[in-house]
Amino acid sequence: MKALRADALLAAIVIVVAAIYLVMDAHLPSARIGDPLGPKAFPSLVGGGLILSALLLFFETWKKRRALGDSNGEAPTEASHPVLLLAMVAWTALYYFCFERLGYPIATPLFLLGLLSVFNRGRHGVNLAVAVGFTAVVYLLFSTFLGVPMPTGPLPI
Repeated sequence: MKALRADALLAAIVIVVAAIYLVMDAHLPSARIGDPLGPKAFPSLVGGGLILSALLLFFETWKKRRALGDSNGEAPTEASHPVLLLAMVAWTALYYFCFERLGYPIATPLFLLGLLSVFNRGRHGVNLAVAVGFTAVVYLLFSTFLGVPMPTGPLPI
């Protein structure tokens, strides 16, 4: 149950920080030229994403607590795996190294697929769909709607 309480506390802290972040974002001045939304779009997306993530963590914690029957027993937790942590750091470093060379549309789904294959074993179709779908949505959001140039690598996009 300690892990579940820690998750709920983390979610609550993230919601408070995101709310403060969004309040500060509301005080940003609007651009007088160009896009009327100006620099406010990206911080609002980040704040909204933080709140959505925290709410999903709350929901997951609630589901786990219900599954355990709200017993006072300790929830089963995995032992810490320093080798896994080091592998994730190395995988992330490789992603950053390859990001410009391969471009966002190639490097990001490969990176996500590697992580999802470890943490969501045996669900190859779901992992591939999430990795490709997330990459496509974020690429379209940044390149099309926000006008942020994303590295395309060898792809002629």
